[in-house]
Amino acid sequence: TKKPLDIIHMIKNANSLLFMCAVLISGCSKKELSKEDALVLLQKKGNYPNAYTYEIYFKDSEDGRKMLDAGLEKDGLVKVQRNRKTGDNSGAVIEFTDLAKPYLLPPDEGQLSSVQKVKLADEVLSQIIGLTFNEQKDRALATYTTKFVGQTPFIKLEKKDFTKTKERV
Repeated sequence: TKKPLDIIHMIKNANSLLFMCAVLISGCSKKELSKEDALVLLQKKGNYPNAYTYEIYFKDSEDGRKMLDAGLEKDGLVKVQRNRKTGDNSGAVIEFTDLAKPYLLPPDEGQLSSVQKVKLADEVLSQIIGLTFNEQKDRALATYTTKFVGQTPFIKLEKKDFTKTKERV
């Protein structure tokens, strides 16, 4: 016959066994990726925020005309030389003022010396609108939207509508 102490040990061992099984089962189950987790993963991937830029050829009289048409000279961001013959690339047609300095970007490797990149805005992740998982549930395809923030005065150079969100996969 079993003693009461043996029965208590058996119950304790059974409870311990159940506890261990529960831990093993929960440890082996995969956590489903949430939209919030997907947003964090996309941000960690390093693509966002992303500077949306524009290249200005400061020796080009056509780009000088674009600066005037956009009102950037009136805004005090650039000075445009008007008495330049077509094809005369000896000096700058467009000069950037101190007001423009916060928006001027360093040149890319191999970029022409007569090109100045300017920042128009930052493209940031807005929201995850859908997740599609493969059969194994170990990969997901995210559909998300981005929006533009921190628009600079140079945004006038681009004809794009920066108020709309963009859907991406």
